[in-house]
Amino acid sequence: MMTFPTTSDIMEGLSWTQSMLAVVALTSLWYTASSAVAWYKLRHIPGPLMASFSNIWAFKTVWTGKSHEILTATQRKYGSVWRIGPDAIVVSDYEAWNPIVSARSQYKRGIWFESLRFDYRGASIITELDLNKHNKRKSKLMTAFTGKNVFIIEKKIDKWLTAMVNAIRTHIENGRETMDIGKIIQYMQVDLVTELGMGRAWNDLAEDKDQYGYLSMTEWLLPSLQSLCHLPLWRMLYGWTWLVKQVAPKTTDRDGLGFFLGILESETKNRFNDSTLKTRAPNDMMDMWIQQGLPEMECQLDLSLLLPAGTETVAMMARGTLLHLMNSPAIYQRTKQEIREAIAAGRISSPITNEEALSLEYMQAVIREGLRIMCPVNFGFSKEVPAGGDTICGTYVPGGTAVFLNYHAMMRNKQSFGEDADTFRPERFLGSGPEVSHMIKTVDLSFGNGRFVCLGKVMAVQEMNKLFVELFRNFDFQSVNPEKPWSREGYGTWIVNDFWARVTEDKTMSGVKG
Repeated sequence: MMTFPTTSDIMEGLSWTQSMLAVVALTSLWYTASSAVAWYKLRHIPGPLMASFSNIWAFKTVWTGKSHEILTATQRKYGSVWRIGPDAIVVSDYEAWNPIVSARSQYKRGIWFESLRFDYRGASIITELDLNKHNKRKSKLMTAFTGKNVFIIEKKIDKWLTAMVNAIRTHIENGRETMDIGKIIQYMQVDLVTELGMGRAWNDLAEDKDQYGYLSMTEWLLPSLQSLCHLPLWRMLYGWTWLVKQVAPKTTDRDGLGFFLGILESETKNRFNDSTLKTRAPNDMMDMWIQQGLPEMECQLDLSLLLPAGTETVAMMARGTLLHLMNSPAIYQRTKQEIREAIAAGRISSPITNEEALSLEYMQAVIREGLRIMCPVNFGFSKEVPAGGDTICGTYVPGGTAVFLNYHAMMRNKQSFGEDADTFRPERFLGSGPEVSHMIKTVDLSFGNGRFVCLGKVMAVQEMNKLFVELFRNFDFQSVNPEKPWSREGYGTWIVNDFWARVTEDKTMSGVKG
C-alpha cells in the first residue's frame, strides 16, 4: 500500500531556516486563500480595497481619532452601502437602519458588542450576545428607568443641575470667569450617574477634579476598545481566559481600570451584605436591580457600563450644543429670549420641570438640532444579518454580515435634513408635517429603537430638556478661543478636552419676574 509522508515527516527533513520559510509560506497561502474567500462573499459591494481583505482598515480608521471625517467621506464616495471589512458593511440613512432595529427585526446584535468587554469575569448587558439572557437581564435593568422611578431620576437631575449652577457661580465669584466648561459638565455628569447608580456621588464637581481618575481612564480605554474591537485577533486573545487573567487589571490596583473595577466591586459587595435592603425602599438603581433578582456579579458588570454610557453620551451632546450656541449669535439670543419670556409669564419654575421644558418650542428644536449635529455616538453598534440574507438599499447582503451605522453621516444626510445639513439651524425642527416628523424620527435613532432601544433614554431626554434652560437662565457664555474652541477626537464615541469658555452672570434674567 502506498503511504504519503506526514507534515511532521517533511518538517523533520528540513533545516531550521527551511522550516521557518515553510511556515511563512503556508501562513501566506492560508491568508491569501482566506482573504479570497472573504472578498468573494461581498464582492458586489463597493468600498476601500484594503477593507475587502482585512479588518485593519477599520481599525486604523477608528484609531486615528478622525473616524467621523474619514467614514463620512468614504460614505459619500461609495454610496448608501459600502464595505468596511471582509464581512462588514456600513449604512448611513434612516430607511436602511430603522427596519434593522425595529421591534420585529430578525437581526441580532453583532460580535462587535462582545469585543467591548473590559472585565474578563463576565459580560455586561451591552456585551451579552445570547438573546434570551440579554432580554431577561434588560427587563430587570429597565425597571430602574420606568414607572415611579422616573420621578426619582428627575429629582436627582434637578439636584445635580443646581449643583453645577452653583459650582459655576463659585468660579465666577472667585475671579475665575474663564473655565473649562466641558470638564465641569463632565464632573456634574459623573456625580449624577454615580449617585443614581450607587447612591453615593463621587463629588468631582465639589472638588473640581477627577476624584478617582475615571475620566482620565476613559480617555485611553474607550478609544482603545472601540478600535481594537474591529480586529478578530483581539477577540481571539480576549477569549483566551488564562492569558487575560495574567495580564488584565486587578481590582486591587491603585489606579487605572483595575482601581475603577475595585470601587464597583466594593460598592456591590457592601450592598449585598446590607441586611436592611429587603425591608427598606430602594435608594438607587443598584437597590432596584437587586430587588429584581440581578446577581452580584451582574450588578457590578452593569454598573461598569452605566458610568460610561450615562456620562459620555449626555456630556458630549451638552458640550456640542453649547459650542454651537456660542458660535451662533442669532440662535443664542432667540434661545435666551424664549426662556426670558417663559419666566415672565410664570410658565417655568426653578428648576424647570420636564413637562414645562416640553412646552418651550424653540428650546426643543435646539435640543434636537444639537443631538443631530453633535450626535453622542459616532459609529459602531453592529447588527448581524439573519440567515438567508437581506436586501439593504437595493443591495443583497448575505446572512452573517455585520451591518454598522455611520451615525455622523446619517445625521448630516442632505436627503433627510436639506442642503444645509452641515449647518446648525434649529429652525428646521419647528412646525409639523411629514418632513419634520421624519427628521425627528431620524434623530431619535441616536437612542436606538425597538428591542435595541437605549436603557437610559428617558434619563438622557429629561436631562437635556432641563440642562440648557438652567444654564441660560443664569449665565452667558463666550468662547475663549474661537479658532480652536476645543480638542475633539472621534472614535466610536468622542473624546473632548480643553473646552474653555468665559462665563458671566446674566444680569438681564435676574430682573425678570414670573
